Amino acid sequence: MARRRQPSDGPTYFTTFQVAKFLGVSPPTVVNWVNSGLLVAHRTPGGHRRLRSGDVVAFAGAYNYPVPPQLLDGDVEPVPVARRVMIVDDERDFAQTVGDYLQLKGGFEVEMVDSGFAAGLTLARFRPSVVLLDLLMPDMDGFDVLRMIRQDPEMRRIPVIACTAYRDSAIEERARVEGFDGYMEKPIKFERLLELVEEAVRGGVRA
Repeated sequence: MARRRQPSDGPTYFTTFQVAKFLGVSPPTVVNWVNSGLLVAHRTPGGHRRLRSGDVVAFAGAYNYPVPPQLLDGDVEPVPVARRVMIVDDERDFAQTVGDYLQLKGGFEVEMVDSGFAAGLTLARFRPSVVLLDLLMPDMDGFDVLRMIRQDPEMRRIPVIACTAYRDSAIEERARVEGFDGYMEKPIKFERLLELVEEAVRGGVRA
């Protein structure tokens, strides 16, 4: 039996198959609810749907489905959330410092590469939950790397956060327009960075 979850543990996510079993319906029915907007789901970096326990409870109450006790007291094994961060930055000291912090404070598995070319080779193997991406690098800039990620059907949903020495509102606006999920200026605030990474890993990309 799984350890009983506490409020401090944060939200629990389940697969469509688990939710279907909880509510006594078929998995395609759950998928139809998600596609029609009746039930909120999130996407993992790999493109899989995950449903948060609180959203499932709210849905069940709104549509008169019995709420399984497991969803209320947390007495169920949740879907593990991948905690892998890839740092793409040619400033190796910076990357090492950030990587050490995320490993120590967040318990993340970290992979560091120093170029856009290396990022392309590493993405498919490491399958990060989130990417921290420098905008200014010698071979490919961060915008080129982001486009490479977004054009790959297997990787395009991975949250990408820009970490840059640029202090220019126009660059920040361009980053948001082109699809970065977050933007941080160097020198970064480590606590805020950890918050952004945790949010990206837990929430993924909204379906």
